[in-house]
Amino acid sequence: MLFIKKNTFFFFVLTLFILVNSWAQTPPTLTASGNQAYCPLSYIPIVTDFSIANPDAVEINYVYIQISEGYVRGEDSLILTGSHPNITAKTFDQQEAKLELEWTGSGTSNDSEIIAAVKDVVFRNNTITPSSDKSFSITIGDANYLPSTDHYYEYVPDPEITWQNAKIAAEARDYYGLQGYLATLTTLEEGILCGEQADGQGWIGGSDNDVEGTWKWVTGPEAGSTFWFGLANGNNIGADFTYENWDSGEPNDWPDGSSIPGQENYAHVYNTGNWNDYPNYNSNIKGYIVEYGGMPGDPILNISASTKIFIP
Repeated sequence: MLFIKKNTFFFFVLTLFILVNSWAQTPPTLTASGNQAYCPLSYIPIVTDFSIANPDAVEINYVYIQISEGYVRGEDSLILTGSHPNITAKTFDQQEAKLELEWTGSGTSNDSEIIAAVKDVVFRNNTITPSSDKSFSITIGDANYLPSTDHYYEYVPDPEITWQNAKIAAEARDYYGLQGYLATLTTLEEGILCGEQADGQGWIGGSDNDVEGTWKWVTGPEAGSTFWFGLANGNNIGADFTYENWDSGEPNDWPDGSSIPGQENYAHVYNTGNWNDYPNYNSNIKGYIVEYGGMPGDPILNISASTKIFIP
């Protein structure tokens, strides 16, 4: 009996040791360079140099490359060129503007082969007059990275989830130690990345549930800050944040404020990127958008890198 107890204790200590050391692993650091001019209809590498510092030899099975700013669907694409027998590139995702590289070789992943593959990823625009400069993000996680905010964004499919449950679920998520919350879209770049590149209608962190007609971000670092007053004919004069992307005629507290006061109190995005107000439950909701970054106690991460090309 004593032998069993000793072995049970030993197994517990060993398991705890493995878990602690696994948790304490230092995430890899990604570094990229590149700020190049683009010649129309050409293929241009997204980086001029790229490296991975991985002191704890954390296994990297996936790398995600995304056009995070300036993306034009139907015109822009990312392509893996060259020969990379241990790396598989999935078809470019035109909805999210993302290319996924997967390590498919035998054994553990090889950082040098991943580095070589990233260096061989090229961008192309299929028009003679590209419309805007482009920013690219390279990350080892599948959440979308936005260089201008240094935050990460993730669309979580969950059909018909309520806004209140989505808020709870978002705050229960973490990304490499970053605290999750329903996304607060305070800039045009965030609005495009989280709205136009989302897979379906999803909740975001805005609400006027506390004071009818006073729309606030109630999640994340911006919790308590206003961004809109009134219905569709309202304004954001004096608001803490002035960016908004309400759809035409929204918010409207449908069908009107007198017959169902206080019902449509929660913000969501259409897959066009435009915003609308819904009640706590709506069958059209397909999920919610989680943002990571900016919360007290968040660790400093370097699991992403970014580069740019500009249109002369």
